[in-house]
Amino acid sequence: MANILDTTRSYLTPVLIDQAATLSGESEGGISKAFNGLVPSMLAGMLDKTADPEAMADMHAALSRFPTEVPEQLGRYLDSGNLAHGDPRDAAGHLLGHVFGSKVPAVIRSVAAFAGVKTDTASMLLGLAGPLLMSVLRRRIDTEGLTVAGLANTLIDEKDAIYAVLPTGMSAILNLKGPKISTPAAPEAATGIDWILPLLLLLALGGGLMFYLKYCG
Repeated sequence: MANILDTTRSYLTPVLIDQAATLSGESEGGISKAFNGLVPSMLAGMLDKTADPEAMADMHAALSRFPTEVPEQLGRYLDSGNLAHGDPRDAAGHLLGHVFGSKVPAVIRSVAAFAGVKTDTASMLLGLAGPLLMSVLRRRIDTEGLTVAGLANTLIDEKDAIYAVLPTGMSAILNLKGPKISTPAAPEAATGIDWILPLLLLLALGGGLMFYLKYCG
């Protein structure tokens, strides 16, 4: 079975890349490179949580509820307007907020610089790549019967492939230290700012995306 990174990227077809390029006014090469920066960056953020049992349990629970049909409907999410109730982009945004925390803007700026696209474009593409990756992971959990530990081990097994294709500087932004399964970190109590700031950032990004799609598409 192909690894998670390659499986996710396989759904980013030339047709989808062309649609995103047309909508954003970017080159197809820039769109493709941005996707290729976003997917491993998200996986690296998740991988860094494997030493935290509580974070992994929350991630597994969220992924286990995530829709499985997203890969076949990416074009619809690209063209759609306001978030509907239960929209996968909303659920993915919350999960990525927990993965990246207050580093979301820095991740987007880094990917934009890496790909040579606007930050608004990188934010828009994150709104596609996030739900896609979550859906791919949900399918992997289902097909392989992955437990919390199984999901963590799957991510760890792909560590080298993920880290090898990270955009320059992303490791520093995410403060990646690598998983330490033998000595898992003790869960930390979330403070108000730990949870509220990421949520506000994701909501702001979503609002910018919706404005862009409605008025600039």
